[in-house]
Amino acid sequence: MERDGTVIHPHTGTPQGGVISPILANIYLHYGVDLWFERSIKSQCRGQAHIIRFADDFVCAFQYKDEAERFYRTLPKRLAKFGLAVAPEKTCIHRFSRFHPSRKTRFTFLGFEFYWEPDTKGTSRVWRRTARKKLQAGIKASKDWLKSNRHKPLKELMPTMIRKVRGHYNYFRAVGNSSLWTFYKEVVGLLHKWLNRRSQRRGLTWESLKRVLAIYAFPTPNQGK
Repeated sequence: MERDGTVIHPHTGTPQGGVISPILANIYLHYGVDLWFERSIKSQCRGQAHIIRFADDFVCAFQYKDEAERFYRTLPKRLAKFGLAVAPEKTCIHRFSRFHPSRKTRFTFLGFEFYWEPDTKGTSRVWRRTARKKLQAGIKASKDWLKSNRHKPLKELMPTMIRKVRGHYNYFRAVGNSSLWTFYKEVVGLLHKWLNRRSQRRGLTWESLKRVLAIYAFPTPNQGK
């Protein structure tokens, strides 16, 4: 059913954004990709090989470059047997190694950027941060909502804004994700901007805003659970 109430009966595919779509994708790709990878691809590799999949998004990791390239050539043929195709703009071979840690070799998966970087002890480890597009989209969504709802009383506006902020934190919370603090600072700045535009007088100082945040227990990234 579409948002306008129209009912359609498609013979192929799954509804875009439908709650049933991830379940159907998991069932379909379990046979189309997962079992095939474990039984046919992995068993033929001399090095380690792993697949990480969520619904129709997945990342495959190979120890050796030639095995990754062979899989890259084989995957479209396998998917074609199930009436599927890869998205060319999202499909590539990417070097991702602890022996060459750098943010330049990052990749994006499920809204996160993954990259290797030394920790405080100098040991290379995988870090996650909010993907740039997702961070910008979260900030823009907050801006648009505040712009449209700035006229509401604080007792209505703040609880809703807090729920939106917590939702962002809960999805993107990961150890070392400093992007959450970027999001927090941007949202607080937007609150200051749009609450000051409720009237012609700019009466909300930063100190006043801090008191409002304290009264409503506005969450920081480490308080968002």
